[in-house]
Amino acid sequence: MKGGIEVDYSATARWAEPLDQGISRAVADALSHNSGLRAYSFSPAALPPPHSYDIRIRIERFEGSDNGEVTLQARWEATTTDSSEAIASRKVSLLRSGWQPGDYAGLVRLLSDEIGVLSRQIAHSIR
Repeated sequence: MKGGIEVDYSATARWAEPLDQGISRAVADALSHNSGLRAYSFSPAALPPPHSYDIRIRIERFEGSDNGEVTLQARWEATTTDSSEAIASRKVSLLRSGWQPGDYAGLVRLLSDEIGVLSRQIAHSIR
């Protein structure tokens, strides 16, 4: 983001996978490795294996800005597989500073850290 109002797309730095699938995979990996939960990511080509919870995440902001801040804003909710009523939900707003605009590998590292925080919040809420 430039000046908080203009989106500046890199001509060469691109995500290696669709963002929804990448975030889903990263959250599932973090849940599986750090919380003792067994988690599976979203895959449009396959049905999920038997599971107890569904987690829906709505990403509102996932960006770096020209002032060196990296932001993840999201809303998430957890439901059991046999009910559509949320057993836990939360709005998450994470902000980190210290990014050098143009350092896209650094941006990915900071956003990945924020996904880890989001995953820990989800795990804590459903255990």
